[in-house]
Amino acid sequence: MFDYNHIILHEFKSYTIQPMNDKIEHKGVVESISADCVRVSFMQVAACAECKAKALCSSAESKEKSVDIHCGEASRYKVGDVVNVCGSLSMGRKAVRIAFLWPMLIVLLAGFVTLGLFRWSEPVSMGLMLLLLTVYFFVAYLNRDRIGREFAFWIESVSDE
Repeated sequence: MFDYNHIILHEFKSYTIQPMNDKIEHKGVVESISADCVRVSFMQVAACAECKAKALCSSAESKEKSVDIHCGEASRYKVGDVVNVCGSLSMGRKAVRIAFLWPMLIVLLAGFVTLGLFRWSEPVSMGLMLLLLTVYFFVAYLNRDRIGREFAFWIESVSDE
């Protein structure tokens, strides 16, 4: 039997998905600590970043990211500690819906209505689509604090392996 989870855990040591726990983990380093906030930096690695052919491929990339995690136990960490930054898979699905699915549906629906039903010209239809997307992302920007509260990360200490 092919064990796909074993391959993921073996190949991508800094990015593991554990479907049984509905959890995504990134191994990171504590950058700074304030009263109730811990800033952790980690490498966001593309799925193919460890591929042997990545030099020939333009899609292999990695970026250093940092995230602020609000927790009541910030004092138990020290700068330089290695920790796991955790989030749920459902948060990832929600982020994809907000950033990609709803805008795509807006464009498709606006295109269908303006081009198919009303027979407007393409430049007018594209202008309306652009206007609708601008309004959508502006409203999302205005609600960024409320949306941000829905995305909660937590820290777990890394056990010696």
